[in-house]
Amino acid sequence: MTPNATINVSVSSHYRNGSYDSETVTQGILGERVEILEHAPLFSKIRQHDGYVSWIGTDQLATGDSPDGPTVLVRSHFICIRAEPSPRSEVIRDAVIGSRLCADDQRHGWTRILLPDGQPGWVETDRFGSFDAATPERIIGLAAEFLGYQYLWGGRTPKGFDCSGLVQTVFALHGIPLPRDSWQQQKQHQLSRNFSDARRGDLLFFGKTPGTVTHVAISLGSGRFIHASGWVRYNSFNISDPDFSGNLAATFISVNRYPSGT
Repeated sequence: MTPNATINVSVSSHYRNGSYDSETVTQGILGERVEILEHAPLFSKIRQHDGYVSWIGTDQLATGDSPDGPTVLVRSHFICIRAEPSPRSEVIRDAVIGSRLCADDQRHGWTRILLPDGQPGWVETDRFGSFDAATPERIIGLAAEFLGYQYLWGGRTPKGFDCSGLVQTVFALHGIPLPRDSWQQQKQHQLSRNFSDARRGDLLFFGKTPGTVTHVAISLGSGRFIHASGWVRYNSFNISDPDFSGNLAATFISVNRYPSGT
């Protein structure tokens, strides 16, 4: 059994313990490499690139050597991977933004990819792309693409985000790795305890007590922010705004500024 494996489904659910009755704590995405810490027929204990340790259904992993070669990055929020280069062909898997897949051929506007288990599939070439280096405007622009997407505890994809999953995903796609949970994110790059100091692209942290961070948002400047709460939405610290959040204004903890260009 190799100590490494690759997520072999679009979005995998990861659990606190090796049981479907356990709490979902995070997710993985198709093509993501993980380290296996413990292995059993039903569940495997894994470590992801951000250091997060959790349990995943073993049948959602491809073990052994994954396909090697040039890769393409999924830029569309959702894609279908088809058996043949045709929109009428059978769907064999789906994928979400941020998945990186091995590609070995192109044909008439389609790219042939190899799934982690070696199965070939086809995707419209224009569904792949790249992200420029981070700036506050690019961070905010990508977060805004997800407006209206549902909240999901443990979620970090367009199929559902929790607050820190949204932040981690948006920053990661622009080359800035962040820890998984909001309390971990808040420990780094603290700037101020006054939300009026927040600039566009800064992170805002919240919690009912100063030592307990439970929520994170991305600042839009001028007292406004975007975050996942029920769904990805805008809210405001300004009492005159219709989307003013008194609860978040009352539980604000800090402004943090991760390096993200100018």
